[in-house]
Amino acid sequence: MSPLLKLILGCIVLVCTLVGAPPLMAQQGMSDDALEQYEFDTELDYYVRLVNGDVVSGPVSETASDSVGAYIRIKTPFGRAKIYAAEISWIGLLEESYRARNRGLILPTAEAIKSDHYLALVEGVMPTLGVGIADFMSITGGRTVVPGIGWQNQFSTVNIKGTVYEGKNGLVEGGKQIYALGVNGSWINDVNFMGHIYGVATFTGKRTRISTMIHAKVAGKESYVVSGGTLFDPFTFPYANGTIGVAFMMDVRFPEMHDLHFLGELWNADLTRPSQSALFLGLRQCNTAVTFDFGLTLLPGPNVAPAFAVSWTPW
Repeated sequence: MSPLLKLILGCIVLVCTLVGAPPLMAQQGMSDDALEQYEFDTELDYYVRLVNGDVVSGPVSETASDSVGAYIRIKTPFGRAKIYAAEISWIGLLEESYRARNRGLILPTAEAIKSDHYLALVEGVMPTLGVGIADFMSITGGRTVVPGIGWQNQFSTVNIKGTVYEGKNGLVEGGKQIYALGVNGSWINDVNFMGHIYGVATFTGKRTRISTMIHAKVAGKESYVVSGGTLFDPFTFPYANGTIGVAFMMDVRFPEMHDLHFLGELWNADLTRPSQSALFLGLRQCNTAVTFDFGLTLLPGPNVAPAFAVSWTPW
């Protein structure tokens, strides 16, 4: 691994360690004080995940306490649910309960990670860490651990994204338009560096998120020789600086479901070569702690490959 990559990944781990846990998240239930100190907006919907795994959502109509402890009442289609602090594993605004909204399977959206720091495992071989700094900076980094190809021949990536604007989109009630700029550094084997800059825009609706990206290669070699250790023979591919590519992602939550989404991504490495594209179609199962993506990717050839990732947002 290059010294620069070691430094960046080390900084990510340090920041992730130092960032405090948000006050309204707990593994074994909230404290009475934490619930009593929270100020609810009666005009907004909240999402509550209970310690037993059940989910309740709706506006909070009352905050009080009795001999058992602090509690809230949430308006639901079946009446007002009374929920005690000790029963709550996670609580927040309904629009913030989808904590994987900052990313698809591979692509970043324009939305910032914020406090939704996560650990992920992509394709079973690539541990990844995502950290939010303030409300606009997002940093992710990962490195494969594929057996048989040697540590110096693994794939590594570091991505730094800054969300520069967020506002209403004027198309859908409650919908937003969000824009971000970013830089990405990748290593195919430790000696093969390539750098990209990109811009990404995300438009949200009640159940849908659409993201579009344009990216350009700005650093690295003009041609790469990739070594696969004992798994495959070395091969060469060209990738010139100045090459421009695009990507598109659609994320749609199924009706009447809090936790099941359709996920689709289209990636193109070079606009002048449409054949250098790949298409992922799959599903995302998620709650406020765990996200599981799975599906199939259509690659040039054509070839079909399974794709999956699991992530954990523990805080």
